[in-house]
Amino acid sequence: MDVTIFDLRYEQLDDKRYKAARGILEEDPISGEEFLKTLSEEPELLIGVFIGETLVALAQVEYSTIQSYISVFVAPKFRRKGIGTAVIRHEEDKLRESGTQKILGSFHYDNNESLIFARKFGYQEYFYSTLMQRTGEPFPIETLPVRPYSDNDYLASQALQAKAFHEMRIRVGCFPDSEITQPSTKGREEWKEDEHNRFIYEVNGEIVAYGNLCGNEISSVSVRSDYQGYGIGRKFVMYLCNEIYHRGYEVVDLWCVVGNYARKLYDSLGFEAKYIVEFTRKTL
Repeated sequence: MDVTIFDLRYEQLDDKRYKAARGILEEDPISGEEFLKTLSEEPELLIGVFIGETLVALAQVEYSTIQSYISVFVAPKFRRKGIGTAVIRHEEDKLRESGTQKILGSFHYDNNESLIFARKFGYQEYFYSTLMQRTGEPFPIETLPVRPYSDNDYLASQALQAKAFHEMRIRVGCFPDSEITQPSTKGREEWKEDEHNRFIYEVNGEIVAYGNLCGNEISSVSVRSDYQGYGIGRKFVMYLCNEIYHRGYEVVDLWCVVGNYARKLYDSLGFEAKYIVEFTRKTL
């Protein structure tokens, strides 16, 4: 019998459910890989979905007024019972009520079943991104003009990152409605809360590059357009890799949008492509 919305209970994942969450994810480590990473690094982003006291699914939902993100993992033995459908409908209703206009989703490129499921709910092809990983020794690099981010850097570094990502999206050609993200009070607060993971590259006292880490991942790295082509991006990526190694990780991850020129840089630094994810998008 299929499950309805009313059969399910949603709770923010807590420490008591951590073991159960890891258990269902490890039953399908390919589909659950990104969830496992989130569970280790940012478990507060995960919502547990229960039937009675049994954890049957996990949802990752990231709220934003304009464009939010949702991803759902259903425990293998509870699939094909309507749980995924119920969770998607439940979370879409919440996002719609919060004012979200568009929803992003993501699926392994070769996971045809998940892609069919996404199309069924109106999620259309948006762009593709490759997970790249580097293992090995830290880079032997010179002392660089890199320092930790502080709150006073917000406006300059946010503007730099927003412009660089917009320019990349335009070059790739999959983002016809790309806009330059504007600074905000909420964004500034979020950057401040996570400032120990943010770094600034300076030249003559000016911020020319900005980078952000999340666990073992380089989640963003941007170089000001008038300073591109001088090797700053290469040096900065090497620095950020070394910082991740210094923190005790053996593998460095990063995502590279398919078609991004930076792929050549990552290849040259020893990063290897692991798999491709298709990002989908739906307008509410």
